[in-house]
Amino acid sequence: MQVRDGMTQTVLTVGPQHSLRLVARLMSERNVGAAVVMDPDAGGPGIITERDLLVSLGAGQDPDQEVVAEHLTHDVVFAAP
Repeated sequence: MQVRDGMTQTVLTVGPQHSLRLVARLMSERNVGAAVVMDPDAGGPGIITERDLLVSLGAGQDPDQEVVAEHLTHDVVFAAP
């Protein structure tokens, strides 16, 4: 099996300063469960997932005030197709 066999054609990228509400809306509109976070100041891409959003909401945090940078996973493993 090749990596490309498990990949989707739809990739959502967001920035670290986007609000969680915006990211949730974009993920919902595109029907994806995660977004790649591109931060020019970081060493590589990060990822924010549906679970990250749920954890924040479950903790009572305001999705309009919380930003992606505070909830993403930095040390992701990724591969080429």
